[in-house]
Amino acid sequence: MRKPVMTAMAALAVGSLVLTGCGQKNQSSANNSASASASAKALPLAALNLKPRDQVKDGGTLRFAISQLPTAWNGFEVDNNNVDLNATIWNFVGVTNFDIGKDAAATPNKNFLQSYDVKKASDNGGHQQVTLHLNPNAKWNSGRTIDYTDYVATWKANNGSNPAFKPATTDGFNQVTSVTQGDKPTDVVITFKTASPDWTATWSTVLPKEGASTPELFNNGWKTFNPNWFTGPFTLDKVDQAQKTLTVKRNDKWWGDKAKLDSVSFKELDDATQTKAFANKEIDVVDTIITKDGYDTAKKRTDADLREAGSLQWRHFTFNTKSNGLTDIKVRQAIVKGINRQAIAKSDLAGLPVDPAAVMLGNHFFMPGQVGYKDNSGDYAYNPEQAKQELDAAGWKMNGNVREKDGKKLTIDYAMLTGVPTSENEGALLKQNMAAIGVTVNLVNTPSDSMNDVLTNHSFGIIAFTWQGTPYPMNNVRQIYGAASEGSKEASQSNFSQLVDPQIEKLIPQIDTEEDVTKRQDLTNQVDKIIWDNVMTLPLYRRVQFSAVPKNLANFGASTFQSYRSEDIGFTK
Repeated sequence: MRKPVMTAMAALAVGSLVLTGCGQKNQSSANNSASASASAKALPLAALNLKPRDQVKDGGTLRFAISQLPTAWNGFEVDNNNVDLNATIWNFVGVTNFDIGKDAAATPNKNFLQSYDVKKASDNGGHQQVTLHLNPNAKWNSGRTIDYTDYVATWKANNGSNPAFKPATTDGFNQVTSVTQGDKPTDVVITFKTASPDWTATWSTVLPKEGASTPELFNNGWKTFNPNWFTGPFTLDKVDQAQKTLTVKRNDKWWGDKAKLDSVSFKELDDATQTKAFANKEIDVVDTIITKDGYDTAKKRTDADLREAGSLQWRHFTFNTKSNGLTDIKVRQAIVKGINRQAIAKSDLAGLPVDPAAVMLGNHFFMPGQVGYKDNSGDYAYNPEQAKQELDAAGWKMNGNVREKDGKKLTIDYAMLTGVPTSENEGALLKQNMAAIGVTVNLVNTPSDSMNDVLTNHSFGIIAFTWQGTPYPMNNVRQIYGAASEGSKEASQSNFSQLVDPQIEKLIPQIDTEEDVTKRQDLTNQVDKIIWDNVMTLPLYRRVQFSAVPKNLANFGASTFQSYRSEDIGFTK
């Protein structure tokens, strides 16, 4: 399911799938690949079993599996910015200003935000101004009305102006020049330095001023759950550390529609255990099934429903453009044409009910089904014969089974994350594909727990991992594909390709401030095409989200973008 997030930054993950099919021959032609992609059945955008509230029972408990119980409760703070808290638990106990639709559009959640007004930068002296009209009935559990002072405190804690605060990111907040009261305390006037098209990403939630007004409170004041600092359809009931279980219950101070469920629990389980617990009816929700074993195990439950939708996660190869063998753009472009992406997807996903042609990804920003998506991969379809010709033209001639130039062999280092089946599988298939065009691949065993160091130290040639997208694909292009800051010659911290392209640098400020959505999408697709041409990262495929739930669970399941209202979740009558 699409869950609200506090920031629109991309997130990386190692990921794990079953290692299968490493020895299969990859014989698909470019034409066959294109034909399969064209005929592939589109992945659903959502499978939530949506039902009107009058068709949902009152009462019952829903039991989630999560990876980690919260160690503290401020998801804005750098040490607690994790998926389980921010994207799951928060939706039951915290402010959610916007609902995300099937098409990724954000609309006000009127429980918290009645409406908003926007003055465009072009009509307001170059400064965009947003006025939030908060619901005057919206209150923290302390009984105090949520008002502009909470937004002031949240902004000051996260904008980077005071280094004593430890926010997970300053993005968005650092573009705000002021937060003030409008006509009344529940009107919040937010003024930006310039246009800010993705402002809803920044202001998707808010903290109470009581927990954000000083660095000590923001950084260290959330070690235990303080119900007065939260609000929503549910509130904390208990935490059982022995059972690694957190339980929330109906919040009797909630002003909106009464929650259908009596309670919701979240149990910490490792990935291998979650589907077994689901099959044994010990839990009711497993929302990230990515292995054949997990899928087959979940299906053993008699009332299981495996809900399916396109995922925001996508596998890819990152190319270190300063690594031996990869410094020449012509060589990188030829190598891409020698990689059979669809065969890699087929092998990684073997045993899962997924059509590899349906998960091919042709864009670094937009997902299929999202407005703005354009497949820009056409020039880099699998074509090993063309790859050979381009390597010849670049001066890398065949000498026996390998290519040489000036007495040196064309060799690439692949950082293979040991114990991560996808990484191992993708490395084996890359080596096989490259051998077919005369390129040697060294598989460098790399402990998975050293992945971050390998990335930040740039001690790899090619590495495979998963990026997690967001409903805000045009927000913060610089994070992965730009310089550290405007005008800098150094790559940003997450631009692991180490390539700073002057064309991209010219386009990023335009994307960040363009108010016309269609023009902004076009600018972003221009950047995407440049990334394809530069071979900074190579999308392999997007994942499919499988969520295992009971068949009679309503208003919850799998979704690419669409969010859910926690008060509407329940079991059908």
